[in-house]
Amino acid sequence: MMLEDDGRNWDQLLWARLPIFMTRFLRERLMVGAENNKGWPTENEVNVLAVSIFWLMSCSESICDETDELRREFVQLLSPYSFAGFRYPCFTGLEYDFCPLENSPKTVVTSAYGVYSPIRPVSTTICYFGRPVPFNLPPVAPYAILVHFSRLETRPLMIPPHLPETRAEAVANSISGPTKEDIVYFNTRCKTHFPGTMYGNRFDTLLKSRRHDPDWTRSIRDPLYRSPSSLPGQYIPGTISGRWQGSFIAPYYDVYKDMLSSPSAPSPFPTFGRFPLYVTFRELYCYSPSIPLPLGGNEGVFENAFLPIGCRWHETETGIEFTGKNASFKAYYSPPRQEHLEIGLVGGIAGESKPSAHGAFDVIITGVTEDRYAAAWGGYRYMGRIRPSDGLIVLLREPLDPQMVELGRALFRGYIISSRNFVGRWRRVSSGVHPPEWESIFSLCKDMSWE
Repeated sequence: MMLEDDGRNWDQLLWARLPIFMTRFLRERLMVGAENNKGWPTENEVNVLAVSIFWLMSCSESICDETDELRREFVQLLSPYSFAGFRYPCFTGLEYDFCPLENSPKTVVTSAYGVYSPIRPVSTTICYFGRPVPFNLPPVAPYAILVHFSRLETRPLMIPPHLPETRAEAVANSISGPTKEDIVYFNTRCKTHFPGTMYGNRFDTLLKSRRHDPDWTRSIRDPLYRSPSSLPGQYIPGTISGRWQGSFIAPYYDVYKDMLSSPSAPSPFPTFGRFPLYVTFRELYCYSPSIPLPLGGNEGVFENAFLPIGCRWHETETGIEFTGKNASFKAYYSPPRQEHLEIGLVGGIAGESKPSAHGAFDVIITGVTEDRYAAAWGGYRYMGRIRPSDGLIVLLREPLDPQMVELGRALFRGYIISSRNFVGRWRRVSSGVHPPEWESIFSLCKDMSWE
């Protein structure tokens, strides 16, 4: 009812007092079974649906009506789902498989918590218009992360009194880092978007239920579905292009290490620092008759954001050209064609467009921190790819300044949820398919003033 709501379904759910029920469920029933699971909440069908529905019914008014104590309680309840990537995957399939094959061997690694990546509940059967339909349960983590950030945002970042007022003052006094003006901007502008709210961009022209199509398609399609020669059905073309803003959580290494090495859930769950995150993304497509980048299967491809190891690229306003190691291949990607963007919005549900309709085969994402935000929070470049099987976006982040290599390379992996938030987890590049030394969360929303 939530995913197909255009107004009337929600009226019925309000009449049934769903918000009151969901609040009570999370507070009283979410932790059922945790006592037999070393204090960790279970990721079963009931809890997955409860957390996802709780997010889908969220809005700024409902969060404002919550007391500070209730917000803190929700954050504590859902923090295990958000942060414990070694227990709760954030993705529908194994994150390091770009094109999963049903019978392909899977790399199995064990940790204090068992197999990594963890096995999660996958499928149930629902009755849809009188017929049984397999429904792949979404991972609980993205929805828990969105609940987490939307509550944190009610507590603005504190402004240190010693900071310069403006960027001009900082430059005049040779001061680097954020200004008071930067923190005020972040506190007032960088807010999580909600599913039912209009934000003034082209996706507002879609019916509310149509905005949920990528999430719906991801759930009713076989997770082993693969089509390396077509666009991901769970991604609407043009979605990520533009300026995005939000925040990420930086964990304390020793605290996370202790959590990773102990089979029991910490109580209370630790809290970590929140930092601003800005990036302007660009979409580039491989159109027929060009040949897309090879899928690759060698070790290290995942840590390279699904790009072939050793390849080089040159990006201009008109596109990006990749050259393989030892000139083994060339691939060219260009900005999306207008008819391609129109098909993404009006041509059936997101999963129905056929490759022949727009001739696109593969999607590359590039990104950069604009100068204004780089001066305050550090500058980075991003490069990555969208996985065809489920629309997973995997991005490699590197410092813009080669002299700032100590900032390290990081992997950002996540989905653009129907509420128009890019949400997922990030970690340092180093551990491959093994459990990372630490892992944390991020959430970005599009700056609508950019469009």
